[in-house]
Amino acid sequence: MELPTLAFNASQLLADGPGASRIHELSPSGALTGGKVELVRIGAGALVRASLEITLDGECSRCLAPVAIPTPIAFDEVYEQRYDVASGARLEDDDSDPEAFSISRSHLIDITEGVRQYCEAAAPMQPLCSTDCQGFCPSCGIDRNTGECACEPVASDPRWAALASLRESES
Repeated sequence: MELPTLAFNASQLLADGPGASRIHELSPSGALTGGKVELVRIGAGALVRASLEITLDGECSRCLAPVAIPTPIAFDEVYEQRYDVASGARLEDDDSDPEAFSISRSHLIDITEGVRQYCEAAAPMQPLCSTDCQGFCPSCGIDRNTGECACEPVASDPRWAALASLRESES
């Protein structure tokens, strides 16, 4: 997945009072197919509200074919202000979390890492190229989507025989 750099200059926003906001419409670039980012000034920095459309690259979990997965990403994250807008001096804050997202010394809010993390969380664990993908034959390895295999059906594990008989009695 190739994400563009998603950084926004927040110096004017940080100079405004709490509640001020800026909205940025995003145009398609790389894996980003569009979206909107709203920056809202809060006391500790800025609240970022993002609503994005991302195309994730993957491979089918059954046949290993490449798959493009359109994925909506939406999140609200606080980016902490660590530097004063007027002087550029580091703000002393004993409550700041070193792992939290922060606004850079040049007053840029870079949400690229946040978007990457949300993409990782939103990615399907077993993507499919289609809902009726047949995958590979476990015996000969042929892709059953492109051709028939001549293998005999694999006998099931005898430990499942009791459950298989239940299925047969329901039919």
